[in-house]
Amino acid sequence: MENKPAFYARYEFLLGLWLFAGLFTGIKQYNLGEINSHINNFIIFKSSYGHFLQRMPLYLEYPKEYFDLYLYGPIFAILMAPFAWLPTSISVTVWNVVNALVLFLAVWNLPLDERKRVAISWIILNSSMTALLNTQFHPLCIALILWSYICIHRGQDAWAALWIVLGICIKLYGIVGLAFFFFSKKPLRLAGYLIFWMLLILLIPMILGGWDYGMSTYQGWREVLTHKNELNIDIRNLRTDVCVMGMFRRWTGDSTLSNLWFLIPSMALNVFVFFQVKKWKDLSFQLRMLAFVSIYLMLASTGTESPTLIMAFPGVGIWFVLREKSKARWVLLLITLIISSFSPTDLFPKWLRNEWINPLGLMILPLFIVWLAIAWDLLKKSPTETPHP
Repeated sequence: MENKPAFYARYEFLLGLWLFAGLFTGIKQYNLGEINSHINNFIIFKSSYGHFLQRMPLYLEYPKEYFDLYLYGPIFAILMAPFAWLPTSISVTVWNVVNALVLFLAVWNLPLDERKRVAISWIILNSSMTALLNTQFHPLCIALILWSYICIHRGQDAWAALWIVLGICIKLYGIVGLAFFFFSKKPLRLAGYLIFWMLLILLIPMILGGWDYGMSTYQGWREVLTHKNELNIDIRNLRTDVCVMGMFRRWTGDSTLSNLWFLIPSMALNVFVFFQVKKWKDLSFQLRMLAFVSIYLMLASTGTESPTLIMAFPGVGIWFVLREKSKARWVLLLITLIISSFSPTDLFPKWLRNEWINPLGLMILPLFIVWLAIAWDLLKKSPTETPHP
């Protein structure tokens, strides 16, 4: 008789845990009372639909409604319609539940055995809570990337293309889904679906808002992203620019250090490890590429901050479960969890966070090392493990 897994490793328990995480964080943050502080991100998202409906500029400041700027594509404002129609107390909770469950279900549908999926679910949980407490979009964002790979692996190219295009048109991060293009069994069919969905989704704001207004939203999106990037690289702002070059900008005190110092060699490494054509059909190679590109997003983006690091942690989990658990691997995982996942929380010593982690941008360093470790694994001639049981 096969032994049943422990309760904490059962699907039903984990599904309930992630549902509770969404409910708890949504209710908690709303009931803190200061809406423009504790659920400000969600208020930005929810308000964007009303702005679109009234043909108002999406990317201006609206200090009477929220602080900061709307930074997402115009299609996202349209997709927020169901949340805009609900009272905020309900909609913010539903929003967090959707984020939590879609991410959990993406992890649970990865082509890995159940034990590995359980491990990844636990590895990413704390970073997911950080994102949910900030009512962020990033759990959904990384879920779209995971689902795009899952659908390609299953031969569901129409769905894969939709998730890739939505990721691009909402946050641009989804562009890494194109890395999985050559893993498709029918790449020409996938290319056709990508073109179809891209044309349709790009045109929806023009169809619903009028051509001139729709075009102005894309122009505004481009301008606000440029402006936000300039704000992010201010080394006096310890919240953002938690990327590799942001770390070096803090170490040197030189805010003029260009991201190209990292982007050029890192993109060369991306190309080098990816174009091992003979490995494209190998499942462990595909999963490592999924991990590699998801972590890379956070290493290279000036918009990286503690709540966005959930984007990287499924990659950390995949990296950890795909090989034998040596002492070095365990140590690196624990350091990554402590520094990159738990350091923004109240469980981490405040003085250490304020004196060392944030001023030196160290939150990204363990993820950088994991990324390099994945590159090493990708370059090995033959895998020593199989993802399936």
